[in-house]
Amino acid sequence: MPESTPDDEQLFDAVASLGATTNAARDEGLPPAVRDVLHEIAAEKAADIAHNHGTGR
Repeated sequence: MPESTPDDEQLFDAVASLGATTNAARDEGLPPAVRDVLHEIAAEKAADIAHNHGTGR
């Protein structure tokens, strides 16, 4: 198996962060305003991943 590169590690960290943010946004125990902010953050993280690690870079 090939060794991971710093770019791979950055992508893995970004995906993990996106997953954690998305899961937190689904937590119905949080106030709706907090969930809305978390949804916005998740959308920004997804856009960053697409921009920084997508095939068109």
